[in-house]
Amino acid sequence: MSEKPVGSEFANKKNIMWVLLSGAMAVTFVVLMFLPDSGTGTGTIAVYASMLWCGLFGAALARYVNRNGWMGFAGGSVAGLVIQMLSQLV
Repeated sequence: MSEKPVGSEFANKKNIMWVLLSGAMAVTFVVLMFLPDSGTGTGTIAVYASMLWCGLFGAALARYVNRNGWMGFAGGSVAGLVIQMLSQLV
């Protein structure tokens, strides 16, 4: 019986865990942006955080479906920026 090295599960592109973890963080932060007085809706740090977490989710999702991770990160970052701008209007 051959044993896998510790942590080899996360090196696998088809492991859904990265998509779930990054998606949960992106959803958590996006929801906090729309809640009043949560402290995450305004300021420069909110823009960077939304772009980061949505970008990481986009990259993980793109790698999961065998696409370019950098393009997924760019698309997710743009989506995070748009969501942050919309949260200021609501």
